[in-house]
This record gives sequence, structure tokens and C-alpha cells, in this order.
Amino acid sequence: MREAIRVCACFNLRRVSRAVTQVYDEAMAPLGLSSGQFMLLLAVRMLGETSLLRLADTVWTDRSVLSRTVRPLEDRGLLAILTGKDRRTRRITLTPAGQQALRDGYVRWQGAQARMSELLGSRQLEELLGTLERSSLGVQPKYLSKRPRRARR
Repeated sequence: MREAIRVCACFNLRRVSRAVTQVYDEAMAPLGLSSGQFMLLLAVRMLGETSLLRLADTVWTDRSVLSRTVRPLEDRGLLAILTGKDRRTRRITLTPAGQQALRDGYVRWQGAQARMSELLGSRQLEELLGTLERSSLGVQPKYLSKRPRRARR
């Protein structure tokens, strides 16, 4: 049993993920944001006005989970959900308040990054990030949209 826990990728990644999330959550707490909410705001900023489907694919989450995460941010006025051209599609964008929350959060994120560098050492943190980036190529979730992307105009 102990060997299974020692070598289980899922168990060990989740355990480390919870600890890392705690560092970032503590940094974002004064803003009333979780690290996940901050990352979602960051993803919307990176994508610009986008569909919920594209955002879900970008952050590797199921659309129903994304909807539950987006709703509190919309209620706080940080994100706006707009009706798309055919009413079936929904578009998401940052509001001015969301842009300010992102600017405020970025300073706190930098502090959390520095804390992670202290905890792991900068070299080990860089190695970890490289390993995660390479690993992500082989483990994309099955629920990501399989629809071809249209070119942006």
C-alpha cells in the first residue's frame, strides 16, 4: 500500500497542488479572490472577449464547473457575460472592475511566486515548471472541445 501511494502520480500531484494552492490563496485572500478566480481573470484578460467554451478549454475545466466559478465573479462585477450573435452562445469579458482586480492581484501573485521560490528554491521551481509544461502535452483532459478553431478576424 505505501508503495502505491509513493508512486501514485494522482495522489502526489494533488497533495502538492493543494499546498501550492494554499500559498496563492493566502496571497489573494485580502482581495476576496481565490487563486483559481485570479487565474480565471488572467485567462480572460489573455484571451480578450471570448466564448465560455474557449475559456473552459484554455483553463482545462468542464463548462459546468466553469459556470460555477464564473458566476461569483460576474456577481461581483468583475466579469460580464454577454449574449452572442445567435443567443445560444455566451461571450465573457473583463469589466473595468475586473481589470483593476487583476492589477491588484498581480502584485499579490508576484509575492506568491517569490514565496514559492523561497520554499522550493528558484532552480527547483524552474525545473518543476518545465516538467509540468512538458507533461501537460500528454495529459489533456478528454472533455476539451474537439471543434476546430476558426481564425480570428
